[in-house]
Amino acid sequence: MNSKTRVTVTLHFFLLFAAIIASPLLLSNNVVYAQHVSGLAGTTFPPPAFYTIRGQPSYEISIPFGGGERSMFEPHYVNIPAGLTVIWFNNDDGEHSVTTLTNNTYSPPQTIDSGTISADGGSFIHQFNTPGRYVYFDQFDPSMHGVINVGAAIEIGKNFNMHVGGINTIPFNPNKLRSVVLSFVPKTVTFPPVSDITYNITLLNSTGNALYSHIYLTSDGILDLELVPAHKSPLSSSSATISKNPTAMSPVQQFTTWGPDFIGQVPTATTGTFHIKGPVLIQNSPYSIEVSIVGKDNRIFPSPISETFLLPPSVSK
Repeated sequence: MNSKTRVTVTLHFFLLFAAIIASPLLLSNNVVYAQHVSGLAGTTFPPPAFYTIRGQPSYEISIPFGGGERSMFEPHYVNIPAGLTVIWFNNDDGEHSVTTLTNNTYSPPQTIDSGTISADGGSFIHQFNTPGRYVYFDQFDPSMHGVINVGAAIEIGKNFNMHVGGINTIPFNPNKLRSVVLSFVPKTVTFPPVSDITYNITLLNSTGNALYSHIYLTSDGILDLELVPAHKSPLSSSSATISKNPTAMSPVQQFTTWGPDFIGQVPTATTGTFHIKGPVLIQNSPYSIEVSIVGKDNRIFPSPISETFLLPPSVSK
């Protein structure tokens, strides 16, 4: 799981992609059965297959160009469900690393050492299967730190299961804003699907009023969605685009969305995470998220498959 061998992008990507398509992953009796793909996490780009319910890596962390200033990990704090894979892309002009911190007071759930991540497009990949808090740093710049908080909580629904990212993130703490990745796994879809699946996501406040709604297209049938709470999200080109979508609420709500991760970086569709940023998980009152499968293979369902999950606060009134 910690091989550091650089692989040739074109050849190995298509070999991996072919393996994904050929491997039978089926949902039967509401249980996900999957082939365990081992020996790939830790390799450089292209990414390997997921080992449980995912077909390709799903979350991107960037090391942006520093321009002579101190570099950083963006985002530097991430809450993800167990089983998710993370790719770090080095867009800086200097070498970096991803190395878990170990000292007298802390040891990670699992040791990670990327070795040198080359400048100008180098990358490192790791699949997080063991829950816990991973604090890591850059050996080339020890002032650079990041945290990957891996959780194993699952909310069981009738039509979907919701995998919750991080530990103690749901119920959420409105006094300490943290993003959280939620993975929605439908129970009635064959994996891998032979076609794309279209989701509609609606965020609701404590009174059941819709705050924001948007459509997302996934290529593996599973929707990985990060909620990024913000008291005020400035209007941008992305929010302006969203406002033209008939499924979206007014841009006055100050929500923006983007994704999937890795788009434009691989020669085929990806299953990267989508993101929603805006005023959600910021009030000391419950929110809800309604997830619906509204179509498949460009065909709209007459009756969407829907489920609503409660997102309660941890701080009582």
